[in-house]
Order: sequence, then structure tokens, then C-alpha cells
Amino acid sequence: MGLEGLVWKFYHISEAIMKVMYINLLWIAFTITGLGVFGIFPATAAMFAVTRKWMLGEKDIPVFRTFWDAYKSEFIQINILGYVLSILGIVLYVDLRFFQTSDLFLFQAISFLFIAFLFIYFVLLLFIFPVFVHFKYKTFDYIKYSLVMAVGRPLLSILMMIGCILVLFILKIMPALILFAGGGLMSVVLMWISMKSFPQKNAAES
Repeated sequence: MGLEGLVWKFYHISEAIMKVMYINLLWIAFTITGLGVFGIFPATAAMFAVTRKWMLGEKDIPVFRTFWDAYKSEFIQINILGYVLSILGIVLYVDLRFFQTSDLFLFQAISFLFIAFLFIYFVLLLFIFPVFVHFKYKTFDYIKYSLVMAVGRPLLSILMMIGCILVLFILKIMPALILFAGGGLMSVVLMWISMKSFPQKNAAES
């Protein structure tokens, strides 16, 4: 590769990094705009909507407009979905702690069942935003489809977990990235992996 090729390669890498940092900034800003509790889920969905466009080859999309359109159009639906999943996670965790603190053998045995439930729940969470921005379903159908993906495609689930772990490892060794690119990097990795197996049937309008 000649000098010109190296320069162009460096340019494209730098451009990609800047884009990831930009959507991460938008994610933080719109989470704050929604007072945190109302902004985190639509901001995350909007971030995944942008990265989905990139995965489809649309490199020159207007990032802010795409982000804003996704943020406002799915604000209510994704908040309902997000808080239902949050409550479900809390219930599973509380139940697990309840059974773990009991001295009864039966309750201890049941606690292992809830560990399995929580594991499936966390894998489901890895799929929920890619599924949400790629398909058009009724609100609670996103949970059903994400569950089908998490349980029915174990290899894909493993890849999603590996991708998540790698991102978390990078953020651990470079904590500064958490603020500047953490969310954006996670969305790119999870969206890239999921798009490799998503069927185009019933996909959302791109």
C-alpha cells in the first residue's frame, strides 16, 4: 500500500471514530434532555437507528436529523418497552435474592432456575434495541422476537455476548472512552453482529 493509500485509510478510520463519538455525544445529550429517566431509552433507540443505517451502507446520512427523527417518533413506545423490561429485571433479581437467602434446599434449587432466567434476560437485552430499530412490531412483540433470537440462535447470542464483553474490556482499560464513545461503540458492535443474521422481511423502512 502506497503513501496515498495509507493516508486515505487513516482518514476513513478517523472519520469512523468521529462519527461514533458524535452519536455518543447525541446519546448523552438527549438522555439528559429527557431528564434521564425519560430520555435514556429513546436516546439509545435513536443511536441504534443511526448505526443501523451505517450497517446498511448509508454512510452519508444526516446524523442529527436521523437521530432526532428516531428519538421523537418512538419516544412513547420505547419508553413503555424499556420500563416494562426494567421492572421485569428488578422482579427477577428480587426473586433470585429471596430464594438465595433461604436455607431451604428447595428454595436454593429454585434460585438456580432464576439465575438461568436472568441470563436469558440479559441476552434478550442485547437484542432488544437492534430488533426495535430493524423491525416494525407491536410494542410487546419486540420482547417476544428478541427472546426467540436469544434462545433460538445460540451462536448469535454467543457472538453478541462476546462483542459486549470485548467492548466492556476496552472501556475498562481505557475509561476515558466511556464518556466519549462508550455507548456509540457498543451500538456499532451489537448492530453489526445482529445485522449479519437479521432477515430483511418485515424490516423497518430504512
